[in-house]
Amino acid sequence: MITSNDFQIGGKFLKFKTDEYPMSKIKGARVKVNTFKDHVLKILIVGLLVSSIAWVICPDSIGQFAGLISLIVGMLAGLSIVRKYELQVDFQHSDETGLQWVTIAKSNHQIAKKVFEQQVVDIFKIIT
Repeated sequence: MITSNDFQIGGKFLKFKTDEYPMSKIKGARVKVNTFKDHVLKILIVGLLVSSIAWVICPDSIGQFAGLISLIVGMLAGLSIVRKYELQVDFQHSDETGLQWVTIAKSNHQIAKKVFEQQVVDIFKIIT
């Protein structure tokens, strides 16, 4: 369970557990509530990514069987990583990637959503 003690916001860094993000590169923050469509899309993408790797590695005769099995395994793996709530920051990368929403923390618990919302308020206090 994620608590407010897992976050340290101040000075030069935003820290979540062992991860650190420079405050100078954070331009915004939000709590994203993922919908059913978001979950399905993530599960399909992970499943297709895993199965495409199996199709590249396995020969034609085994590839048809391995592709189907790896699609199912990939979709199950995708199912294990979906979460309802995400704390995201608008992060300015140092290369040509530019601004990008980066997920800092994820959870399925309503209590964590409230913690995330408080972290968004704290982040905006520092960056503005």
